[in-house]
Amino acid sequence: MSGKPKRRRDSLILHCIGRAVAASNGWGETQKQFEAGTLKVSNLAAAKATPKATRVAAFIVSWALAMHDEDADEYTITQFQRYWREGERQSYRAQKEFRELWPEFGTPNELARQIIKQVDGNHLESRRANLPLSVLVVASDLP
Repeated sequence: MSGKPKRRRDSLILHCIGRAVAASNGWGETQKQFEAGTLKVSNLAAAKATPKATRVAAFIVSWALAMHDEDADEYTITQFQRYWREGERQSYRAQKEFRELWPEFGTPNELARQIIKQVDGNHLESRRANLPLSVLVVASDLP
């Protein structure tokens, strides 16, 4: 890419769907097609990517809620597992899928902090279903 990457805020699920499609297509191949201007995503590819994308988005939001509730700036998979009373295998499966879609991050901490920032902490409990699930991702962040 040339020049400064365009910054825009899109929904978390949109980013996750796009990344799930890119991961299934292969990150390198997707980058080549993007740079050549030939990248096309079929409805079928997006539909196939949606279940994993939804699980990953839910994992990120769950991570953010736990961090917020415990007033933590950083979180670990063990803290996440304990907070949600989740089994070790289930937690690590979720983390593995997260890393497949967001390979530049080891944990969702950075994305979770962005979500927490957007939420008025005083009213989080009453608004959990209406969280603004958008994150800022710069195109050059892709692997």
